[in-house]
Amino acid sequence: MPTINLRPSAEAFRRAGWLPLSQEVYDNYMKELAKQMISPAKKMPGPGTLYDSVGTAPELIEPIKEFKDFIETNAVVYTDVVRMFDKITEFPSTYQEMLLLFNKIFREAPEFGALGPPMYMAMCKVMNTEGGFSAFTKEVFNRYMKKMLKTWELYLVSKDSTSVLNSSDKGWFSAAAIEAMMKYYNRTFAEVFICKPNEPAWGYTSYEDFFNRRFSEPEVDRPTGDIKDLTIVSAACESDLYAFQKDVKKTDELFIKDEAYSLVHLLANDESVDSFVGGTVIQSFLNTTGYHRWHAPVNGVIKKIVEVPGTYFAQAPSTIGDPIPGPKDNFAPPYLKSLTYFANTAARTLIFIQADNASIGLMCFVGIGMTEISSCQATVFEGQHVNRGDELGMFHFGGSSSALVFNKGANIDLTINVTNSSEDEPPHLAINAKIASAAAPPS
Repeated sequence: MPTINLRPSAEAFRRAGWLPLSQEVYDNYMKELAKQMISPAKKMPGPGTLYDSVGTAPELIEPIKEFKDFIETNAVVYTDVVRMFDKITEFPSTYQEMLLLFNKIFREAPEFGALGPPMYMAMCKVMNTEGGFSAFTKEVFNRYMKKMLKTWELYLVSKDSTSVLNSSDKGWFSAAAIEAMMKYYNRTFAEVFICKPNEPAWGYTSYEDFFNRRFSEPEVDRPTGDIKDLTIVSAACESDLYAFQKDVKKTDELFIKDEAYSLVHLLANDESVDSFVGGTVIQSFLNTTGYHRWHAPVNGVIKKIVEVPGTYFAQAPSTIGDPIPGPKDNFAPPYLKSLTYFANTAARTLIFIQADNASIGLMCFVGIGMTEISSCQATVFEGQHVNRGDELGMFHFGGSSSALVFNKGANIDLTINVTNSSEDEPPHLAINAKIASAAAPPS
């Protein structure tokens, strides 16, 4: 099968939870935040003034105070941040308002609803600027972003975060939420996932515990098929297909086109890069309401696990300034046209697997963080043997993207039906199901 570069529409991303269901939903959310934050933001002390020395300043959690100080005392970063808001007229229109927005988000668990990832919703316009790109691609800037996101992580693993695990309209056990989560299953939530529906929060100890829920009977709901068939490549994530690319180059021009995979960057300049030149990449994106654990796509031995620090809010440079869709538009926003670019640049985890099928040889699973959904965790160890369908790790706190990387000799061919797919309905990849075939083991 030739290279496939899908470009899901805004409608496809709305259904996956990455965009507001309507302009009205977005406008109402932002108007409410603006009412709460515009006035307090004006009371923040400026550069060079100790934050706590101003009695009227709004309360900020410590990592956000540190981030504010970093912005204001680093001349280059300060210039970037001021520049990213230069032509922004809608809330948040200043970095002070942005900081207050972070301050609110990091002390709440995400509700179910029609909005999409809250930080991305608030920052999509500044991400789409040259100043934003310059700031969000700086290594030191991303270190501070990671520290702030860690604060949110600590809240989301706490018991307080179960406040959204209920059956209210915005609760994760409302009828609408259950319907969204169970779209691709033929049984009930209580049958598919481990839970205790008669207990508070359905037995989950935190939002994170719920978010990374486990299958109760994976052999029923997500069977692997014949484990002994070493030509099968199965979906490593419950996701929708984004790209199938053959003849991938060692290096490519990321700044000219976001469609390119550049193996040196994708695989963080690993010593094995040359073995993948001319090979194949399969990339997909996850639904924010879906299952977020990773499963082994092949049988084999875990050879290496690499945590790659990267960017969190930097969209592809080729998309900077592209139009953001309005309520009647169906084209994807710039950020969501950047998934290939993220594979090369975003914070991610690489898991190299030496497949039992010698024709596949060494392959790599890549877990890719997207915006605030940036935390990746491997749950396997180097030297461990895994069978197809065994757990490899998980994403934390939201939907993300993943990629499978194969060498040329694996002769990977996509086996799923893409002829009936469309921009609005990209092919769905059920985890553990066969999505591709590889060359047979040498005799």
